Amino acid sequence: MKKQLLTLALLGMGIANAQTWSEDFNATAAQALPAGWLQNNVDGFTVASNLSSFNFGTNAWVTNAISTEWPNQGRVVMSTSWYTTPQTSNDWLITPSFTVPPGSYLQWEATCAEAAYADGYLVKISTTGTTVANFSTNLLTVPAEVFAATSTSPWNERSINLSAYVGQTVRIAFVNNSNDKNRLYLDNIKVLVPAASDGNVVSVTSVPRYTVAGSTMISGVFKNKGSVTANNATLKYQVDAGPIITETITLPGLAYLQTGVYTFTTPAALTVGTHTVSVTVTQVNGVNETITTNDNATAMSYVASQASLMNALIEEFSSSTCNPCASLNSSFDPLLNGNNPNTGGRYNVIKYQVDWPSPNNDPSFNPDGNTRVGYYGINAAPTAVIGGDQEMVAHSQAEYDAEKNAPAFGNITCTLNAVGSTITGSATVTPFLTIATGSPIRIHQILLQKNYSFANPSTSQQAFWHVMRKMFPDGNGAPVTVADGVPQSFSFNHNATTTSIYPPLAPNNTNNFWTASNMVYEYVVYMQDDVTAQILQSGSASFAVPTGLAQLSKDARIGVYPNPAKDFAVVGIRLNNNSNVDIAIYDVTGKVVYTNKGTQVQQGEQEIRINTSEFANGAYNIVVTTNEGVLKDKLIINK
Repeated sequence: MKKQLLTLALLGMGIANAQTWSEDFNATAAQALPAGWLQNNVDGFTVASNLSSFNFGTNAWVTNAISTEWPNQGRVVMSTSWYTTPQTSNDWLITPSFTVPPGSYLQWEATCAEAAYADGYLVKISTTGTTVANFSTNLLTVPAEVFAATSTSPWNERSINLSAYVGQTVRIAFVNNSNDKNRLYLDNIKVLVPAASDGNVVSVTSVPRYTVAGSTMISGVFKNKGSVTANNATLKYQVDAGPIITETITLPGLAYLQTGVYTFTTPAALTVGTHTVSVTVTQVNGVNETITTNDNATAMSYVASQASLMNALIEEFSSSTCNPCASLNSSFDPLLNGNNPNTGGRYNVIKYQVDWPSPNNDPSFNPDGNTRVGYYGINAAPTAVIGGDQEMVAHSQAEYDAEKNAPAFGNITCTLNAVGSTITGSATVTPFLTIATGSPIRIHQILLQKNYSFANPSTSQQAFWHVMRKMFPDGNGAPVTVADGVPQSFSFNHNATTTSIYPPLAPNNTNNFWTASNMVYEYVVYMQDDVTAQILQSGSASFAVPTGLAQLSKDARIGVYPNPAKDFAVVGIRLNNNSNVDIAIYDVTGKVVYTNKGTQVQQGEQEIRINTSEFANGAYNIVVTTNEGVLKDKLIINK
């Protein structure tokens, strides 16, 4: 679902690669293209207001800094096919002219903004001029660009052999031709003559970052960065400073920039502890490596003494002003609630309310949730993350159950209690890992409100579930050094403020709880790898504030509990219609000791919480004035 959001530097020769030119867009400012680059907004459509922050204006392509999403890329060039009404884009980016050297390739990196709405494009060449008609030859069609899912994911590296144009002066055009997608990003566009032989170990994929002791096959991705087809490569791997295992791996005839999977036949024995697995290429087709900067890849593995089953955790980023959120939650909330989450069982859920889209006034938005938005790089709502490192696609029970059956590398038990306005939570975290130094693990404690009603006119959603109200110590969690089997205790004390959510509020950046019948606090604790975002285990508990509406008999219109009261009292009222409510409390002399005027309260049985911690012992009269009349009751304070 779409969510609610020419002068070129000449470079010197490398050791074996000749680079004719390269453009990384880092020297540009604002939205301008580099000098000599051209753009052509053939379609002329108006970009959707959701993308106003990118300042497209009437431009077909602009440059922008995206370091918050992909720090390794810096500034990039981008286009969009998301318009005010669905249309097919026809947006052109044209390089400066250049003379094609022998053996050269056009090469670039690319990604899209959203996997479900991936822009595609054409790559065309002109030997005559810069008009659309001059680019009559299509070199490549990309139906949908590959999405780089995380901030450290490499962008898709593409290339085109230019040997058919050697000696000719040409220009290249990138044409976004997508219909109602999102954004297309390009970076590091270059023309180069690659070395004849050059191997690149891209990754070590088979080594789990977290696992239990045992044998592990060593495999990963190999890329040929030489112009000669790679039929085999000699690779070696080493665990820490242990023995070096060397094998010659047969490859499926990889052309320039093509990738293949390598697998060693000799497995690695990973014992309990922290290990680094290193894989290096030494030869391609029997030719020794001369470009060594891309020969090696490593993987870190934290090996646990045991594993248990995961208490599955879903984190959803949602908003009361987001129609796609309301649409999803109409079916997603019943699915979540059907698993009885946040009650100490196998299922947990946290909802972070964001402050977009317009009118940007979700009352439950607060800084802790905003920190999590930044951590996960969330740029659209709704987005549901499961296990910390996967975005949910189907929002299904099957996805929830799959995470529940994943291995966990610790246990977490939680308790929660509330006395008056003071809420206390404590958790015992027992890891199955020892990470003595450089631990990437953080512990997050979250206090939530199980549910509240908010009849916001922005969307059809009125019931809100499992909403984060405070994180401890904040949205960044607490770093922790772990030792296998050694339990650690975490706790919080929070003085809760409970207030009416009506009238609809702008984001107030507070941790308020919203007045609701049958208040239930929830507590979720999770252990997370701060580098990869993987959840290693979660735990939960809940606490139901003793209900006061039960004090209302069938015909009663008002009730007070607890009575006698100490630190707080809850006034329960029954209304036939929505009403403005004024509350006044008088002592025995008739002096007003408390007032609350103009609160908007919905029809039905509702509760209004009052702080009585500063009331003196004695008897008081409560007078509640509504549109339907005056309600009265008595209150006793006994501390």
